[in-house]
Amino acid sequence: MEPTVEHRKHTRYVAHFSSIFSTNGTRLEEGIVLDLSLGGCRLMSAVHVPPESPIELHIRPHQHSPIYVRSAVVRWVGATAFGVQFNELPDLDSATLTRLLSTLRS
Repeated sequence: MEPTVEHRKHTRYVAHFSSIFSTNGTRLEEGIVLDLSLGGCRLMSAVHVPPESPIELHIRPHQHSPIYVRSAVVRWVGATAFGVQFNELPDLDSATLTRLLSTLRS
């Protein structure tokens, strides 16, 4: 069996944060962020979102400031979760995400 080669640009961390996302700019859906990195996340949701769909995302970590991802795209879809790549993250939210990830490392 061939070893799995990791192609990710950023290290991902196990998470379990509530979130709200929108696929069309108006309809809000709830989800749970399960994995998180500087470049994206895995999002569990009852809503089916097709691959390549653009989304906006608000991540609401426990006891930390919320993080707003202005522009993201769905890269893969599973039965109950989908992978999101962050395209545009405002500077303040990027700094907040970096601080949050440093707490997940420990």
